[in-house]
Amino acid sequence: MLSAQLLFLAVYLVGSFGVLLVAALHIGDLPAVLDPRLERLGDPKDSLPPAGPDTAWNPLVWVFGICRAVAMFVYPLAFVTLVLGLAALLHAWRTGDRKTFGWLVINTGAWFALAALALSPYGTQLHGWLLD
Repeated sequence: MLSAQLLFLAVYLVGSFGVLLVAALHIGDLPAVLDPRLERLGDPKDSLPPAGPDTAWNPLVWVFGICRAVAMFVYPLAFVTLVLGLAALLHAWRTGDRKTFGWLVINTGAWFALAALALSPYGTQLHGWLLD
């Protein structure tokens, strides 16, 4: 569970904030990172690597495409990682595995913070921009 939480956290961060940062750099408006709107940043697909004849062999298209697809499902993904993280925390606490318990606290806490951010007005605005 620990590695899955960390993997999905990295994938979500690349798929949401990575795409957001690339879009802000693409149009030259870095303060737009704090206010992600379609009028300000344009379509998020415009800032991704272009699709072409070599798309199947371009790893950037795959990385950004898969990460962006995962970022679109942040609400159910956060719920699942929080529930499974809490179950794994309980198991690690009962077995006395302090190292795993510590890492699970950090990862589950990061997902809790990410879920809170996703439910905030900024997070819903970012999610709405990504879905466009």
